[in-house]
Amino acid sequence: MMSSSNGQASTRVHARALSRLQQIHREISASRYPTVRRLAQLLERSDRTVKRDLSFMRDQLGAPLIFDRVRRGWRYREPGWALPPIQFDEGEMLAFFTAAEVLRATGHTPEAVMLRASLAKLADFLPAEVNVNLATLGEALTFQPLPHVMVEPTTLQTLARAAAARRTISFDYHSQHRNKQTQREADVLLLHNFAGDWYAIAYDHLRHEVRDFHAGRIRHPTLTAKYFDPPAGWNADTYLRRGFFMMRGGRITTVQIVFDSYQARWMKERIAFHPAERREELPDGGLRLTFAVGHNGLDAVARFCLAYAGHCVAERPAALRKLLRERLTRALEDHREDY
Repeated sequence: MMSSSNGQASTRVHARALSRLQQIHREISASRYPTVRRLAQLLERSDRTVKRDLSFMRDQLGAPLIFDRVRRGWRYREPGWALPPIQFDEGEMLAFFTAAEVLRATGHTPEAVMLRASLAKLADFLPAEVNVNLATLGEALTFQPLPHVMVEPTTLQTLARAAAARRTISFDYHSQHRNKQTQREADVLLLHNFAGDWYAIAYDHLRHEVRDFHAGRIRHPTLTAKYFDPPAGWNADTYLRRGFFMMRGGRITTVQIVFDSYQARWMKERIAFHPAERREELPDGGLRLTFAVGHNGLDAVARFCLAYAGHCVAERPAALRKLLRERLTRALEDHREDY
């Protein structure tokens, strides 16, 4: 059981019922004007169940539901209405992040398979500001985790609370680039998991811009009494698309990479390497990837290309080709003679 609040009263909602409410909300908020029959087919439930869910949304959650007789379907009287956020108490939030850390260390056990499935279901009910790709958790497979930085679950709990409540946090942060620790205040906009590592994407009061803080380098995070609103125009999806492997910033530039027919066999199997990439299958069996990133992300793109050296060519931009030539020249010099 989980609780949700609309600011007036707290209502207990079973996880399965909540999943139905979320699907109903998506259909209505997308202006599809669904009928009870259509929703029943979509949810694979009876008309009676759907009617009960709609009544619950209207009477208990305050949804401004009305039946549009012209469109012959349900809509919201007030566009932009959203379901109340799911309220995780401190123990539940801590349990989720602790389980995620334990999963990394027990990836080859039968218990890990069950834990992955449970976490994948639980992830659906995390606050929207906590963004984690847990698709692999639902697979009945063992796995070997990538090298990652361990993070205290209590740190993740504090960051998640700060993002959901829009409260500014203070913390000490160690920058690997500068090899220096500084005291910071930041507004956490998104708690994001990439390749097993957690990042607090936040507006940094020191630098006056949105930065990616690696959660493993955050020390002593503390909620302050200050509240914040996201920067004007903030959009998480747009922000994530501007980077590559968590490196972003600088002028947006278009990247084109071509994999030969041999390597393309494996690349075509993979899900998108970049959220906004375009794929073009070439006549010779090769594969061209095209996507846009900030100039600062080219360093990560170069490392990506080098992993497939001999089987991929960076076509553009010129700055990426220059980076690759420099890296390959240095690697050749380092390996010119045997030890």
